[in-house]
Amino acid sequence: MKIAMESAEMNIVYATSDLYSKPALISIKTLLMNNTTVDEIHIYYIEHGVSDENKDLLRALIEEYHRQIDFIPMPETFSQIEGIMRADHVVYSYCFFQDILPETVDKVLLLEGDSIVVGDLTELYGMDITDYYFAAADDMQNKNIHKGLGLKNSSPYVNCGILLFNLKKMREEKYSKKIAEIIQSGKSKLFFEVQDEMNVAAEGKIKIMPLRFNAYTMVFLFDYENMFRFRKPTTYYTKEEFEDARQNPVVVHFVKTKLMQPRPWIENCTHPYTQYYLDVKAQTALADMELWPDKRGFMSRLLGGLYAKGFKRVIAVSMGLYRSFLTYFSSLYKHM
Repeated sequence: MKIAMESAEMNIVYATSDLYSKPALISIKTLLMNNTTVDEIHIYYIEHGVSDENKDLLRALIEEYHRQIDFIPMPETFSQIEGIMRADHVVYSYCFFQDILPETVDKVLLLEGDSIVVGDLTELYGMDITDYYFAAADDMQNKNIHKGLGLKNSSPYVNCGILLFNLKKMREEKYSKKIAEIIQSGKSKLFFEVQDEMNVAAEGKIKIMPLRFNAYTMVFLFDYENMFRFRKPTTYYTKEEFEDARQNPVVVHFVKTKLMQPRPWIENCTHPYTQYYLDVKAQTALADMELWPDKRGFMSRLLGGLYAKGFKRVIAVSMGLYRSFLTYFSSLYKHM
């Protein structure tokens, strides 16, 4: 049976700690204000220590748009799996939505709290993922990432911040057992932990979504040519697809980078969607919340300054060489 577009209903999942429930509130606001034509939006919120006060703020926002939200504490069962390294275990819920969410939920869209929705999600949610575990955006990484994780060069390495899950298939094929074994083995942790492990577990069963549905920071950092100099990807989007994401994003994902301060809830953000974020924030209960302090180190500030002065090609080439060197020796060490 195909999981086809259901324009009348969307299941959305967020997963955060208490700290990141505040950026998530802004994200949810953008989701709701830009998808008013959807009949039903049901938000499942996997939480790790989110305070009652912050839950009440989220509930009030949801009620304003006549939508539904369920808070689900991060189950200790999954927090205590051997091999988990992050202090914030809630991110590992991404691996187990098929167990954590109700069995009646066959399809769900993960939106990370560090994203905003600036358009209609109907096309994304309606993607046919019958034969896949999930749909995701190609992260356009180099061959050393693939080598270090044991992935084929032809297998896209994807960004796991925005994911459209086929929970029905994951349950049927016992994905939970597979991903738990990968986490416990520790063999699939290279740079990005959960993301690395999910790429390994789902290799061959990931559908690539258009980049405009996860326009992560790199899309706005570099033009297409400099992106290649920086990332040296084995799989990638066409220039037309890349430019479409830059000009017409539907989901903007504020992924961290050393080349700019890309998160608009932190001081000194230079991301092109900073003002959009702040304008939306001004319409919420967090309007008066102060920006978080900018805690970047010397090197990040230096690189950011050079980038701001227009040395983009030089930075793309030099950082590309550095990344190739780092990923090569990391992958080499992984197989020693």
